[in-house]
Amino acid sequence: MSDARLDRMIERGAACICDTRCDLAALPRELATTWPEAPALELTVALASAAEAVQSMLQVHGPSGARAQAVWQQAALVAAEVHYLAVLGQPHATAGDLLAHWAREKGTG
Repeated sequence: MSDARLDRMIERGAACICDTRCDLAALPRELATTWPEAPALELTVALASAAEAVQSMLQVHGPSGARAQAVWQQAALVAAEVHYLAVLGQPHATAGDLLAHWAREKGTG
């Protein structure tokens, strides 16, 4: 894991949480697109760390607190997707692998 990359991912996540104009639903895809070589679980760490950082600074109340809760949920969903990829035979999936998986899933919906 690249500490510098993870720091940038966390910073981007925290900035998005605090900016009500930022589309939280697009955040995991944005991180994966920006850093496709990152281990897929690193997205989970980045999302959870960003949510924790915002909540520790701004508490859980107000718009940023509610948005941080949504990012906690995203972190859990991304972790579940990473596990699903492992079950399918990709135990060391990258963020790029997640993007491909999401594209396949979107195509079947």
